[in-house]
Amino acid sequence: MGINVIAADKTARKIVEKGEPCLEEIKNKFGSDVINADGSLNRKKLGGIVFSDANKLKCLNAVTHKYIRRLILSELGESGAEIAAIDGAVIIGSEIEDLCQIMVSVLADREVRLQRIIERDNLLREEAENRINAQPSDEFYIDRSDYIIYNNGDEGELNLQIREVYGKIKEASYE
Repeated sequence: MGINVIAADKTARKIVEKGEPCLEEIKNKFGSDVINADGSLNRKKLGGIVFSDANKLKCLNAVTHKYIRRLILSELGESGAEIAAIDGAVIIGSEIEDLCQIMVSVLADREVRLQRIIERDNLLREEAENRINAQPSDEFYIDRSDYIIYNNGDEGELNLQIREVYGKIKEASYE
């Protein structure tokens, strides 16, 4: 559809690669236990720490968001697309939110999210629940979004909703 989609999750992975200054900051804040023997980030260990303690999650976000923002700004600057989208789980309330003119949130029922997280990240149910519990409620996103897409069905259903929202955004941008 001509949208440049910047995946904040991919950006977040780039900033914590071996040798990156963000990874060193994480190590300084959370200890060398979150670093694997090969110098890479032990995501599971760090996740176990931050998703069970809201203050530690805020601390991690304070470290990573400045690096993520810098890289996203660079990617937006290189984009020639008429519309760009930043795809990320923690945009609202972060340093990235002010880069967005329109907020679209994608929500799914709790059980659907749990199953997806368990399958995607190979986690135990309790670990997946900790991640969901660390996130704001659906009402938080509904109150702060211009559009809501519900992703409880299949990919075809999701694509229909995306096209509908995209049409509304395009239409509004020409008014």
